[in-house]
Amino acid sequence: MAKRFFIALAALLVTSLSSMADVVRYGYAPEQFAEEEMIAQGSGTNGFCAGMICLDPSLDPVVKRLEGHTVKGVRCYFVNDYKQSRQSRSKVLYATGTPDNTTSKVCDFVKGWNEIYFDEPIVIGAEPIYVGLQVYELRGTPYPLVTYGPADIQGGCWVNLENEGWAEYTQRGTLMIQAILDEEAAPKLEKMVYASVEKSPLVVAPADTFDGKVFIHNMSDEEVSSITLQTLGQGDTEPYVEEITFAEPLAAHEGRMFDRPVRAGVETGMTQWLKLSVSAMNGQPTQPTMDGLSVHHVTVDAFNRIPLIEEFTSQVCTNCPFMIYYLDMAMEMYGGPLVYVTHHSGFQKDMFTKPVDEELTYLFGSKALMNPAVMYDRWVPEGESSPIFGAQLAEPDPYLEQIQAAAVRPAMASVEFDLRYDENAKTVGCTVSGRVGTSIVSANVPTYLSVYLIEDHIPVTEEYFQLGLEEGEGAPDDLQESFRHNGIKRHDFTLTLGGDLLTTDENGNYSVDYADIAIDPSWNVENLKVIGYVCKMDKNNIRENGVLNANYEHLTTANVISIDSDLAQVDFKVTRDRRIEAASGVKDFRIFNLQGVEVDKNDALMPGIYVVSYKNADGRVGAKKLLVK
Repeated sequence: MAKRFFIALAALLVTSLSSMADVVRYGYAPEQFAEEEMIAQGSGTNGFCAGMICLDPSLDPVVKRLEGHTVKGVRCYFVNDYKQSRQSRSKVLYATGTPDNTTSKVCDFVKGWNEIYFDEPIVIGAEPIYVGLQVYELRGTPYPLVTYGPADIQGGCWVNLENEGWAEYTQRGTLMIQAILDEEAAPKLEKMVYASVEKSPLVVAPADTFDGKVFIHNMSDEEVSSITLQTLGQGDTEPYVEEITFAEPLAAHEGRMFDRPVRAGVETGMTQWLKLSVSAMNGQPTQPTMDGLSVHHVTVDAFNRIPLIEEFTSQVCTNCPFMIYYLDMAMEMYGGPLVYVTHHSGFQKDMFTKPVDEELTYLFGSKALMNPAVMYDRWVPEGESSPIFGAQLAEPDPYLEQIQAAAVRPAMASVEFDLRYDENAKTVGCTVSGRVGTSIVSANVPTYLSVYLIEDHIPVTEEYFQLGLEEGEGAPDDLQESFRHNGIKRHDFTLTLGGDLLTTDENGNYSVDYADIAIDPSWNVENLKVIGYVCKMDKNNIRENGVLNANYEHLTTANVISIDSDLAQVDFKVTRDRRIEAASGVKDFRIFNLQGVEVDKNDALMPGIYVVSYKNADGRVGAKKLLVK
């Protein structure tokens, strides 16, 4: 029987837990955490369920220096009560050497933190020690195991479901289990901070930084306001060292995820390791913990994937607004950069239909033409004959899953814009440049570039009508109010229907210039953007039509004022923790990256250039580019 390991979001988890200063405990599970980062796991059916963490002195320097001390019991967290001691179904466990040599003690578990002591302490020696718990999972209260989802830590998640045997899961998070130690071990656990890159990009560039998510866990009893972080990648001769100060200190035993740049190693390859460690906290040396280990595909073709979502729709499609309501919701839930464009073709045409829309219907393959229908980077799954899916689900999650799957596929090209937007002449043109991946170029695979001027947020009017907005059974209450025509092609810059054949140099570089066009006065410039994507194209083989990458840029963030070296003169300043703050004369402002994606002005920013759109107290509006170092 195949093992099952279903995941469900854990409900009602607290975000601040007592530090239990009188209990000496050790483990990589944080005790203060964000509720949405916790997940409950199990098989979801009635049956045996057990989980343990591994304390291995050969991998973990903390366990090595604890040699001779004892493990007195188990500290663990539950979402629900599991009081099964009468049937001997709820127990704490330990094992030495291998997880199969378990010794147990029957007990009851209650919701929240539990502290159960063994009848006899276990002496820490040269062999790995496993400590954990066992329950009989109930269908009424399923998923008894609780993990801190974002952090995958060596030895942090050993699971045995339905008594089929123990297995280590390396991408399920870290079980909320700790070992209770003897009181004399406390000095060996002082000044410890763990760091690792979690849920990282599939592809990164050698000896360069990438946008990573770093998990930092304060494993000590004292607050941490700053750390010295060391990064060592495969092929590096010495670690990259940086000082980090937290805008909000890490509380005792708190774990927190941070969006921050991480430097990859110099060596290229499919599975290159990257190690993070913390050598100092609050200016004082730390005691070593395990290195945070992650694995990356390091290559010069490390392009940031921006998914292309394409919808086949029509103004006269009565089902489109209702179904695409949930696709729009999924794109908002996704939150990352993406490119969205509509093709007003397929089953029916309308006033928005462009010649390229009808050209692209070949992607339906053997499928009948339909509206509404959606493509995600034109990727054809196994068993399917087309990249096009009918949009027939009245819930956002299935669409979100497809977008997330597209976002983690390795990109094989870059797309960058140099827009020429003349606000006075009301014209726009562009030069699109970038690079196609070496594997595509060396294989002589033809690639094509498509570039459109897109308008979003077009309200419904008599001219821009939309059928299917009437209130019907099961329709969202705000459908009519919220519907807008989005992803509308106002102009196709591309000279050849379906895409212009790219010419690249020996390194895959390309550059294509598109002539300026007049902006129609009826178009809302604030909602205009240029989008582009590089793809393969083969009408005889639908599977050879994947999008290598896409990108976009808003007109209103193009050609704005250049970087000002005196930030005080532009009414903004960049703080030491890389936040942009406004002077008192600024009434409101928004921050965008160079792809036109708005970022949260309360967050610490990645190093780079940002566009700040502002409104002063006197009503004056403007935009500035700021450099964040």
